[in-house]
Amino acid sequence: MVTSCLTLLVLCTAPALPVAQDNTLVLLSDDLGVDIVSCYLEGPVVAPTPNIDSLAREGVLFRNAWASPVCSPTRAHLQTGRHGFRTGVGMVVTVTGWALPLNEVTLPEALGLYAPSPVADAYFGKWHLGNASVGGTAAPNAAGWSHFAGTETNLNKPQTYFDWTHVENGLSTRSHQYATSRTVDDFLEWRKTAPEPWVAVVAFHAPHDPVHAPPSHLHSFNLPNIDPRTRPRLFYRAMVEAMDTEIGRLLVGMGPQRAHTNVIFMADNGTPRSASVPPFTPAHAKLTPYEGGVNVPLIISGPVVEKNGREVDSLVHSTDIFSTVLDLAGVDQDVLHSNETIDGLSLVPYLKNPKQASIRSHVFSELFVPNGAWHSQETRTLRNKRYKLIRSGLQEPFSHELYDLSLDPFETNNLVGTGMSNSAKVALRRLRAELKQVLAG
Repeated sequence: MVTSCLTLLVLCTAPALPVAQDNTLVLLSDDLGVDIVSCYLEGPVVAPTPNIDSLAREGVLFRNAWASPVCSPTRAHLQTGRHGFRTGVGMVVTVTGWALPLNEVTLPEALGLYAPSPVADAYFGKWHLGNASVGGTAAPNAAGWSHFAGTETNLNKPQTYFDWTHVENGLSTRSHQYATSRTVDDFLEWRKTAPEPWVAVVAFHAPHDPVHAPPSHLHSFNLPNIDPRTRPRLFYRAMVEAMDTEIGRLLVGMGPQRAHTNVIFMADNGTPRSASVPPFTPAHAKLTPYEGGVNVPLIISGPVVEKNGREVDSLVHSTDIFSTVLDLAGVDQDVLHSNETIDGLSLVPYLKNPKQASIRSHVFSELFVPNGAWHSQETRTLRNKRYKLIRSGLQEPFSHELYDLSLDPFETNNLVGTGMSNSAKVALRRLRAELKQVLAG
């Protein structure tokens, strides 16, 4: 009885936790670098992206967001807030072998554990974190998502964007609807009856291979009647515009919900080599640790944003999306980090405070094969505001590259070697030590 009274007293006197009133929608693009999205003003040949650009005008554009250089690890970042060396996901998850372990605490599970009030959840589109031995067709549901509608993996042959296997909560059917459009339709149908607040992820396949001509009403390109693989850059940009068009339809289709929904748009990795245009060299594109592989678009818009239409130059990471979504749902970040080993940091301070100082001193990315605990190849990279280190190899002696991104943003001049300046030597030493600390954390 005394214990019960004391418990009641604590509950009555404890400060109330914030209760989320707004929804959170994560829009995830596949294989899209900052060089392609027009509002970033970085690429020489961009795709028309008026709806993504509108999100930037209404919100905050992050200039220095890092992800993995390949899709599955970034998707694991979003699900867990943890780097690949913790989850074992450092490369594309294949039909056999290692996948995201089901004992990882995922975003919907963390919402259930730590959110101060119930939050509905759903995932739409490409999953690519499970396989036959880890969840099968029900992998997203096994990972905690209450509702899933999409695909297990890429639209690999014999599948196409127009003929593919659609999975809904573990049940597979064949779809002949354009995949980008079906993903939007699935979300819009779900949100009609979903209780609020909710958290939803809409993970587009676009503009990932197979390159193709999208339905003509979704883009403005005059595409020739040829094999798209002969002019992949042209068809790729049409695919990006088609996705942007469908993003516009999605946002309009939300109706009044849009006004109280925070929208996070990002990509899982940079532009593929076949679509890269100099000075974004194909040798520094997707699947590489260079900026073309790891620097991705990230835009956040919605009622949480104070002073819209601005940019943030601070270093941020794809693991931060996990913590940001939970923060928006009212999860106490101190409680979260005291209970879980989380690499992600909430971006909400940047959204609420236009003068917010940088939270991170560096960002990290990696690529390793195979997935799991044992690797035959490893590449790790870490940057601070000015310098960037790339380390390759499994053990000493590692191969190192060092770039001064303030003077060499396209990473053409490796500073490691004879004739290094004192400042470069200091930067190399510090970044090596910081990388070692990250991996030991």
